[in-house]
Amino acid sequence: MNMVSKVLVVGAGIGQVPLCRLVKQRGLFLIIVTIPGNYPCIALADKVYYIDIYDREEIVRVAREEHIDAVISDQNDLMMPTVAYVAERLGLPGNTFAQVNSYCNKNIFRENCDKLLIPSPKHCKVHQREIPAGFTNIPFPWVVKPEDSQSSIGVAKVDNEDEYFEALTFALLKSKNKTAIVEEFFEGREVVVEGFIYNGDYYNLGIADRKYFKLDRMFIPSQTIFPSVISVELKNRLIGYEQAYTGYVHPDFAIVHSEYLINERTGEIRVVESALRGGGVYISSHLVPLSTGIGINDTLIDCALGKEIDIQVLLSRNVRKAAAYICFYLPEGIVRSISGLEKIKGLPYVYQCDVSVEVGDAVKEMTYKGQRLGPVIVSGESRMDIEEKICTIQEILEIKVQSEKGELLGIVWD
Repeated sequence: MNMVSKVLVVGAGIGQVPLCRLVKQRGLFLIIVTIPGNYPCIALADKVYYIDIYDREEIVRVAREEHIDAVISDQNDLMMPTVAYVAERLGLPGNTFAQVNSYCNKNIFRENCDKLLIPSPKHCKVHQREIPAGFTNIPFPWVVKPEDSQSSIGVAKVDNEDEYFEALTFALLKSKNKTAIVEEFFEGREVVVEGFIYNGDYYNLGIADRKYFKLDRMFIPSQTIFPSVISVELKNRLIGYEQAYTGYVHPDFAIVHSEYLINERTGEIRVVESALRGGGVYISSHLVPLSTGIGINDTLIDCALGKEIDIQVLLSRNVRKAAAYICFYLPEGIVRSISGLEKIKGLPYVYQCDVSVEVGDAVKEMTYKGQRLGPVIVSGESRMDIEEKICTIQEILEIKVQSEKGELLGIVWD
């Protein structure tokens, strides 16, 4: 009698939903560990354990007791060290805790990039309310962030010492390690680089352009669009940096998501961050498959179960199309009218539309990217095609919000 394989997924948030659904579609037994709460993956699981993701010894105990066959997660930095810890302790396929930390800990990542001559902003580790010695001669603006956070939480651009100390206090508060990183600000367009690592080798899946909302001191993406329009020469340089870092850390297998800034006037590049997980807002689960035809989450599950894959056959399936997510936010106030939403959901090229807002809802000021509305996920044949479709969506959807002053204000797309 064949036993059904047990897959442990760490975390039950929205980013793990596509992965959990895929586990169930494949007929596998899904076990989830999560803190208590109204998390969407809980309803999908065959069994749930309510454990803090940082209580790694307890998760190891449960994993042993359940005789799990694989441990995985996706689209969330905070889960990945625990996934690695469990895999390492149980001798399951996966990466070591140190390998994962070399990506998701921002200070360790920066130090490794310096060793490998991968261009990154000037940076310093900070443990307390101080201006590090290495930054006394670096002009503002600076960027302050926790060394171990996600979703842009605790990340701020600062223009003077007062703003710096305010941002540093918040960043230290949001860091599990009570450690922050301060970096020089680099002006440039952002691109995201999506890849897969197998047996320590890096394989690129695509590069996308990212757009940001025009917000003071905050970095919140509004769109991510595949494929990027940067030059082939720049793409090759980015892939070279990814290969260099992969070669240094040598993970066994992983989806890898990286972010870079490019100053197209000077040709300079700076790496922002990298992580051994798929890009959030459905990049790994939706945008990569829509733009390439490659179901990379299926490959992740296969590797976690110890199955051999033919990476060249996998890459040969690349169909080279286009895909994007678009988000928006609303001004502070009360929602008075919504039109066009059902029409957008019915468009043949709209793959998913996560817009949950109703007339009468109170809208608060957006302070982190989890408060964005969307995404609307769009597929297309080419970059030009998908840009036109994005414009169509923005023309159709109309939401009016009444401010405290009585003004009727609309959607903010950029």
